[in-house]
Amino acid sequence: ALMDDVIGWCGFCATGVCVPWCGFTVQIDTTLKAPIKVGSWLRLEASITERTDRKVWLRATLTDPAAAEPGLVHCEARGLFLLKRQ
Repeated sequence: ALMDDVIGWCGFCATGVCVPWCGFTVQIDTTLKAPIKVGSWLRLEASITERTDRKVWLRATLTDPAAAEPGLVHCEARGLFLLKRQ
């Protein structure tokens, strides 16, 4: 659910202005990579990797900045967001 939310909210910003409900997530692929210790503070980042007309491709990562292993990724997601027709 967390990765779906961040992909969706990043998609809402695809036009350069954050407009909630201007589109919807069509597909999301999530990969769980490492367990998360209870009580951890996590960093969630998302970015737009490509945009073609109404289609917006995004990626997101969930990391623990305080982890003993720098750069350890706990979860990755890739998604497709579709902007509504104008």
